[in-house]
Amino acid sequence: MFFASIKILIVDDNLDDVFIATRYIKKGFSGVALTIDDAASLAALETRLDVSAYDLFLIDYHLGEYTGLEVMKKIRTRGIQSPMILLTGQGDELVAVTAMKEGAWDYLKKKTLSVDILCNTIRHAMEFARAEVLRKKTEKSLKESEEKYRTMINTTTEGFWLLDLNFKTLDLNESLCKMLQYTRKEILSSPAETLITEEKQIAFKGALESIIARGEKVFETILKPKNAHSIHAIFNATSIRNRMGVPVKIFAFVTDISKMKEAEETLKKSNKALKVIDQMKSDFLSYASHELRTPLTSIRNAVAILEKGKAGPFNETQERFIKIASRNIDRLANLVNDVLDLSKIEAGKLEIKPSELALGALMKNVTALFQSQALERGTQFELEIAQNLPSVYADSDRIEQVLCNLLSNALKFTPKGGRVLLSAQTEGEWVTVCVSDTGPGLSPEDQTRVFDRFYQVGDVLNKSIQGTGLGLSIAKELVERHGGRISVVSESGQGCCFFFSLPVCSERAIDMAALENAIRPYKKGSMFSLVLLVFDPEVFSHRDRSPSDSYDHILDLVLKALQRDSDLFIAQPSFARIACLLPGTSSLNAVTVRERLTQYFSLSTLSIQDIKIPIPMIMNPVSYPQDGETGKELIEKALLTVAQH
Repeated sequence: MFFASIKILIVDDNLDDVFIATRYIKKGFSGVALTIDDAASLAALETRLDVSAYDLFLIDYHLGEYTGLEVMKKIRTRGIQSPMILLTGQGDELVAVTAMKEGAWDYLKKKTLSVDILCNTIRHAMEFARAEVLRKKTEKSLKESEEKYRTMINTTTEGFWLLDLNFKTLDLNESLCKMLQYTRKEILSSPAETLITEEKQIAFKGALESIIARGEKVFETILKPKNAHSIHAIFNATSIRNRMGVPVKIFAFVTDISKMKEAEETLKKSNKALKVIDQMKSDFLSYASHELRTPLTSIRNAVAILEKGKAGPFNETQERFIKIASRNIDRLANLVNDVLDLSKIEAGKLEIKPSELALGALMKNVTALFQSQALERGTQFELEIAQNLPSVYADSDRIEQVLCNLLSNALKFTPKGGRVLLSAQTEGEWVTVCVSDTGPGLSPEDQTRVFDRFYQVGDVLNKSIQGTGLGLSIAKELVERHGGRISVVSESGQGCCFFFSLPVCSERAIDMAALENAIRPYKKGSMFSLVLLVFDPEVFSHRDRSPSDSYDHILDLVLKALQRDSDLFIAQPSFARIACLLPGTSSLNAVTVRERLTQYFSLSTLSIQDIKIPIPMIMNPVSYPQDGETGKELIEKALLTVAQH
């Protein structure tokens, strides 16, 4: 994006740093009309803001007795929405996370600052800000266009067109003449369809014929003015009938919606640009979390050695500092893990490895982890597990992650003397887990948004409750990936109850989990398609093996799962098709597998609700890396193949 001019305010009391930043900006934005001001104090900042408006702010984290976050708040209280970039001499990732949550575009360390880093960050921030401004202007323009359209209809200032049944003009108003840039006489002497663009004339006549038959119709078309570009228009047309009910004329109100169409197109482009920028932020999250993990692990190991006394004895003060460091390392590790999980979810790479899980034992282990924390807080922590609680089919590590998140939140929000209860009971083929507390509860608004990414309950500005706002959204994703559901019940001042469900470990649960990873349904008209993933194609490529030996278990899996969960069908299909994905398979081997699958499935049917559905095999396998690098790409390719057949 080209910038003709940029006005920047540097808020920093270190003149050397101001000089360096100014030099970098001028070097990186040569050819751009730059205005770079500086403010060395809060008073100077207020003075600058009173007389000037700025496109971007560079703010030092330390400004006398104030922090950069406080400076940001001062600027925001004036209603200024320009992007802000925080600068600091010492890197602190917790401060970085806080700054981003407070609305900073980015957080840069002065020691590693360069022309490219600073100017690229400024450029990205400006691009995002301008795209956001354009989006808001476009939305405003669209809204104004719609309001104008309604006003025109209400005041009948839009075009009025009266036609006979042969589509010749009988009467019109001045607004239509202005719209078409023809005189009244020229329009009266011309067939109506000649005033419509050629590609729309057939559809226009068809719409008018429909009005004669049915009485009224609202449709869009494109007008062809005399000396201007084509005009997108809406026709609100009705037939006029005589006393016998026979149609004799057609009248229509014609409204120019070209500006609305242009605004819609501009909005689409703006949204596309915002999606690109959002992807850049997602990529940054993934990169940053991976880069933080390695040094964090080293620091954690080093502190663990110190805690165990392997590096020698420490006095009480030193031990206290080591414990503080250990707690903060754990907090930072949780933040990094949340960001890493989020990046995996967005990339579709979050792995779930379910197996038979003794949920009761896991709950006891997790409870033990939080007992000391509950004692420190003076909170009553209880565990209730129903007798004969069955095993569930779930990923132990991921369910422990969900439990830890819910319990951590419950303890954080429960005041001293309160109560936290972890319980589980069986409900049919599901086990329902509940985490309840006697904390302040959630407002109705919080309950609708508590599982949203980055959403935090209550007053996050005072920092009394810290975190990323990602934990519950990740927990929701993990539970739903197991086929379960998570919800919250709460009243303000009455505490919260978070519920989530997991499938009881059974043949059905295992089949459904396998089906979730192996089959993707696709509905089009009367056809229902299944995309079947085969991750061990070599087993099916041997010509000396009977087809039934290799494929019976695949078809059985499909039949069992569909018979037990007919909700997979949107409607009763007349036939089904199966597309086969063969990741990592050679082209030649894929053809062999396709032939043998075809041989078997061509003789088979799916029996759903006593309806036998034939399975014609698609003779175009999706296979090997050329068709896609990831499972998601392969599935999309297969669905496209299915849709085209």
